[in-house]
Amino acid sequence: SSMGSSQVLSLAPVQDPHITMPPRDCSDHLLRGGTESGRYLVTPDPRTKSFLVYCDMQQEGGGWTVLQRRQDGSVSFNRTWAEYQSGFGELDGGEFWLGNNMIHLLTRDREMVLRVELEDFDNMTGYAQYEQFRVASERLRYKLTVSGYSGTAGDALRFSKRYDHNNRAFTTPDRDHDRYPSGNCGAYYSSGWWFDACMSANLNGRYYVGRYKGVRDGIFWGTWYNILSEYYPTNERQSFKRVRMMIRPKVHLR
Repeated sequence: SSMGSSQVLSLAPVQDPHITMPPRDCSDHLLRGGTESGRYLVTPDPRTKSFLVYCDMQQEGGGWTVLQRRQDGSVSFNRTWAEYQSGFGELDGGEFWLGNNMIHLLTRDREMVLRVELEDFDNMTGYAQYEQFRVASERLRYKLTVSGYSGTAGDALRFSKRYDHNNRAFTTPDRDHDRYPSGNCGAYYSSGWWFDACMSANLNGRYYVGRYKGVRDGIFWGTWYNILSEYYPTNERQSFKRVRMMIRPKVHLR
């Protein structure tokens, strides 16, 4: 009654599910030999549609899925809930927002690291990296979960008890989910973002070339090195030449 050895040999070899699964994000493409930065098709959830993303395969070991890019003001970020939901702009080389639905899918099943890269018009550069980054579903209004800061640009997303973008819902000019009682932060700052009441960071603000005055509705990072110089409302505001947001799984095989 002993089992014949032939039965044992006929068992199919155990397949690595990562090889047979379609790539979930840019880090999977990197592991499969995708070393060129550019557009790739990803499938974070096999039950939903695949979509195109821009992958940075050079920076800090590569494998980054780019969520947002600002560089020249060619794309307006003063957009509706529906537009932020599905994404807008020029993925390949231009300015864009990937889309809250896609960001949710990318961050739902894998622990993701967020990297924010900034460059101002004095050619100063800095970055902020967060060990945890997740965006909830639309039912939960794309609520942001972010923590674990390191970097050189300062922790503007978790600035203080009063200004904290963690656990905040997404707000757009036409959909108010912020904690500001007497108005819509998205309408006031002309952007969609995880506003508190209102903000210590807003990477989707208006694109200004150089410094500007008036409402602080430009691209804003409230811990930037010289930000205290604009303390008074009459002072000139800091603006940024380039900004990028990108994510990669926390467990990343280099």
